[in-house]
Amino acid sequence: MILCIDIGNSNIVICAYPLESDGPSAPVASWRIATDRTRTGDEYRILLRQLWQESHYSAGDFRDAAIVSVVAPLTDVWVRMLEGLLGRAPLVIRYGLRFGIEIGVARPERVGTDRIVDAVAVYQAAGAAGVAGAGIAVDFGTATTFNVVNSEGIFLGGAIAPGLGTVTNALIEKASALPPVELSAPPTAIGNDTVPAIQSGLVFGYVGLVEGLLGRIQAELPTPAKVIATGGLGHLIAPLTPAIDTYDPWLTLAGVRAVYQLNRKI
Repeated sequence: MILCIDIGNSNIVICAYPLESDGPSAPVASWRIATDRTRTGDEYRILLRQLWQESHYSAGDFRDAAIVSVVAPLTDVWVRMLEGLLGRAPLVIRYGLRFGIEIGVARPERVGTDRIVDAVAVYQAAGAAGVAGAGIAVDFGTATTFNVVNSEGIFLGGAIAPGLGTVTNALIEKASALPPVELSAPPTAIGNDTVPAIQSGLVFGYVGLVEGLLGRIQAELPTPAKVIATGGLGHLIAPLTPAIDTYDPWLTLAGVRAVYQLNRKI
């Protein structure tokens, strides 16, 4: 198997996939840990081995690994740690690799590779769904990114907005009189108390942001695009709007796997 790893600002997601390129799109196993910039490689190695052991895996079950990371200080930590565990350095996804799509933005080297792998995955998924490959990946993380690829396989860019969790934390921090709330959709948009009113503003207000941006993006494309949501809070927003076609929690990792298969052979 190979390990596909997404090092994000809030969480690190590790997925195990079969070596075969035509294997299942969902991982055969997955683990999620909190991102901690202060942890050493030794600490991450111990934690990873504990997670594997609980799932009846060991380092010998994995032949190789690929990493996409938006946390530069942790990239080298994970590269060295995985090289020690697996006996070979993992593939780090960087600009300049083969992606299977064209990067059509003004400064490609400045685009986060997490956005590129999302675009790779949504392009493949849209093509499989018969939408001529045009797709929009909406990744709900610390920031919410809208990553657009047209039917010709060109990554056009997109939009970056503050993530729903980020907005929520900022509101509670700056408005000290407001209580913390659970991030869930209230029964109605008109909140009859402070907590449902906050939930309405946060959740339904964020749905409005998503629908507004998607409407503008779709209007600028010559052909309709399939919209796939992913990321930690995607499962909350996706069912609340018809602007999102589906939610795929593994979209980013599927993109990592696809880029790995284009660039490295075992």
